[in-house]
Amino acid sequence: MSADPTAGSGARSTTASSPLRVWGPWVVLVVVVIAVLSLATFTSRSAPTAADRVNNISFTIKCPVCAGESVAVSNAPASLEIRKEIAEQVQQGQTDEQIRSYYAAKYGEAILLTPSASGINALVWILPVVALALAIAGLGIAFRRWSVAPNERATDADRELVASAMAGDTPNEHVEAEPIDDEHGEGNSR
Repeated sequence: MSADPTAGSGARSTTASSPLRVWGPWVVLVVVVIAVLSLATFTSRSAPTAADRVNNISFTIKCPVCAGESVAVSNAPASLEIRKEIAEQVQQGQTDEQIRSYYAAKYGEAILLTPSASGINALVWILPVVALALAIAGLGIAFRRWSVAPNERATDADRELVASAMAGDTPNEHVEAEPIDDEHGEGNSR
């Protein structure tokens, strides 16, 4: 026989969980995320070659005569000419942003496949990050609420009600039922 009356009854322990047990997984998650982001940010990359730059810029500029294709994938004569001009501008030492600005001034902002990160276009870059942060925060709050066990205890009245139900008694035997006096069996409830 066990000296503990709650042993084997499935009752939860009333002691609070240790802080390590509660916060440990979150700390590990934060450390892993920071490590992955650090590796992605600080890994050494060699400088892109001129051909890489031409290719990267070509993917960000839309073909002026094709529907939905970048200059890099289109074989239209206009795209071939733009790729040639981009290569010349790279050889002249212009930056990627200067080249993109040149084509935006020549054809309009609609020629750029990636919007600039200024003004109202900044929302295109900021809103997904904000939505992701809010979703993660919401999940964290939901998981936290789900993991906390309610601290409800049965009252003496609850115990008496259960005991009387187990004994087969009805708690309100002294209340008489009203007679049903109409043909539909509804009594005088109408």
